Amino acid sequence: MNEEASLDRRITRTKVAIRAALVALIEEKGFEALSVSNITKRADINRGTFYLHYKDKFDLLEQTEADIIRDFEEIILRANALNFADFNSVDKPLPVVVVLFEYLKENAALMHAILGLKGGIAFQTRLRQTVEKNLKLGFLAGIKAENFLVKSEYLISYALSAHFGVIQTWLQKGCMESPHEMAIVLSKLSLYGPLRMTGYVLP
Repeated sequence: MNEEASLDRRITRTKVAIRAALVALIEEKGFEALSVSNITKRADINRGTFYLHYKDKFDLLEQTEADIIRDFEEIILRANALNFADFNSVDKPLPVVVVLFEYLKENAALMHAILGLKGGIAFQTRLRQTVEKNLKLGFLAGIKAENFLVKSEYLISYALSAHFGVIQTWLQKGCMESPHEMAIVLSKLSLYGPLRMTGYVLP
């Protein structure tokens, strides 16, 4: 059992080193320009060790992205248990939103590389689709379509684009604000809208 635990720890350390190398290289040169040799050299492992876990750099990226999507789905599941009564104060952000920003901050380098300008647009699209699907099946499922003031697809597209934009900007700035502060930012934008956030008072 101890040998198995030791092996598991070595595998975990190896995968962490490989992922860290991937993140650093995406930031430096972009995914398309990096190679398996670049990754193994940066991770200080041999190519054989790399191929024990991944077929190639694309498989590494795909598994990394799958882990992120799975983590996002688990977080969103908590949001699906909420109702509109929970959205009544911008000063008390939803715990699930704080958890989301905590996850983003803990994995800031990875998220910046994947969601940043040097990451692939395909993953950003898949992540958006995952969030949208889970919202439709959960949180938004109980809302009658006739109650929307605009078509639901436009509302969802606007909200997701805005939220992802805020997240990307926060990551690019180095996560200067705390997860709690960023949860309040999203709460204010969601409840009051961008126009009010300029200080303009609606007539």
